Amino acid sequence: MITAMIYNGIERKDEIKKIIEAVNPDIIVFCVDFDGTLVKICKSPYDVVVRDELRDFLTDMNNTDGVYLCIVTGRELSDIENRIGIKNNIIYSGNHGFEIKSYYKHFKLDFLTENADKYIPLLADVLDKVKNIRLDNFILENKKFSISVHYRLLDNDSAKYLKKNVKDILNGNPEFKKYLHIARGKKIIEIRPKIDWNKGSACKYITKELLKTDALISHRVSNHDTAVDSSKVNVLKISLGDDVTDETMFYDDYSFTEGNIAADVYTINCVIGKKKSAANFYIENYNYTPIFIKEILAILNERHSTKI
Repeated sequence: MITAMIYNGIERKDEIKKIIEAVNPDIIVFCVDFDGTLVKICKSPYDVVVRDELRDFLTDMNNTDGVYLCIVTGRELSDIENRIGIKNNIIYSGNHGFEIKSYYKHFKLDFLTENADKYIPLLADVLDKVKNIRLDNFILENKKFSISVHYRLLDNDSAKYLKKNVKDILNGNPEFKKYLHIARGKKIIEIRPKIDWNKGSACKYITKELLKTDALISHRVSNHDTAVDSSKVNVLKISLGDDVTDETMFYDDYSFTEGNIAADVYTINCVIGKKKSAANFYIENYNYTPIFIKEILAILNERHSTKI
């Protein structure tokens, strides 16, 4: 749902503080996109380099007690793992949520969306056909469970030609048309299996799985003044993203039950760039992402220190 009002997340620190104080979260889950959110979008996806300053920031962030960091990206899981290079206290969700791997000691997760592997031969066939499109300077990414066709280097006419040809390839084969679909992003065409799963689905799944961990109770005891009801949990999910595919992460507050635990999930959603979005906050560009997150962590640390 597109919000009627969207506020600058840097300027509205007091409002964010009020949300956090009202929620009084037991755990905090950050779901953060990569390209365009943590790093600048490059002409080629292979040109993106994670600076040491960003890697240090993410390392400091994921060592904060009670805070879980998940990088949610359209990139292949192995690509984002290798590109960021952190293999401790972090969760990676690749291929728009199809693949998930957790590197938290107390939260092990190695997930692949059901039946995703059965689409690999079909996608390989599509990839061969897209490669034969008579056009220079478009970039193909074979991400095993999906295909990305980048046209940032093309002029408008060439981009239209490419998009038409990709569409014709899928529509021209009954198997392709039945089992695959096209999704669009910033100067990119995504060819994906018709599976009802996306970045938002992955975030909800990760949150549910987190509630099964033994470490949950210790976080809650350290964050509350009085005894807590072990069957009730407040979760604050903070999502940041810049593209249309990230909108699936920007859902409203919701509740669910997992085993004997009832959870209320409260959300702070932030889009990169002021635009029509389901998010309630925005920041100007990816350079402000660490600033926005640091402000939230400062509020959490201040809240925790007043209880000691």
